[in-house]
Amino acid sequence: MTIRKKPSPVLFSEKQASASLIRHGLDGLAEFFFPSRCLICGKIFKPENSSYFCNTCYDGFLFIHKPVCSKCGAMFPTEQGEDHLCGQCLKSEPAFDRARSIGLYEGTLRKAIHGFKYNRKSLLGKPLSLILAEQGRKLITPNTYDALIPVPLHSNRLRQRGFNQAQVMARKAGKAWRIPVDWMSLQRKKTALPQTMLSKNARRKNIRDSFYCIPDSIKGKKLLLIDDVYTSGSTANECAKTLKKNGATTVDVLTLARTQ
Repeated sequence: MTIRKKPSPVLFSEKQASASLIRHGLDGLAEFFFPSRCLICGKIFKPENSSYFCNTCYDGFLFIHKPVCSKCGAMFPTEQGEDHLCGQCLKSEPAFDRARSIGLYEGTLRKAIHGFKYNRKSLLGKPLSLILAEQGRKLITPNTYDALIPVPLHSNRLRQRGFNQAQVMARKAGKAWRIPVDWMSLQRKKTALPQTMLSKNARRKNIRDSFYCIPDSIKGKKLLLIDDVYTSGSTANECAKTLKKNGATTVDVLTLARTQ
């Protein structure tokens, strides 16, 4: 009978150490010839908190903290107390069930979103989507939803921009959470002026009756609406109204950022 000797643990350890040194050396060469550049400010940096943004830009992200409005997710100025309804939601209850945002639309997060959305810096799509997916887990329970619904663009606006930023983020978040993305059921039937140009009242009128649903496609489903920025809530509210009118049981909203 032939007795096979067990591999020497010393030799195995040496192989691991050798492979580690090779990987470390290759990483060093890659960093030397292709150094990481921050996707926001463009400066060369050594990845620490993020593989995409330098520490200065990443630290400029103002993540939302509790307490927030239990309905629309607006952050209250104090860090004391529990979540409760804000004055605006008490005055006029939104059609969506709950809205949450990752950070404030200020500082470097605003700069990153603006670059992705308007300056066609497509490389920003992945890291911003990762932030939405990773931080979003802390605010919602992804596996409770039947589908993600990206806020749609009108076909004219889509042709001008070349992509829908909400759809990009929904697709990547859906993959991370293993939830289907439904970009067909909710459609935009008319163009509107950019919401950023308008007052709060004008935004509501501007977006009114802008969406329609494919009949019965979302009936009885619990949906999570995805968008980049929550401003007055008019767009999210109109989308939720349309989805619920067509049979959705729950419509929550998750955005990367919101204005204060």
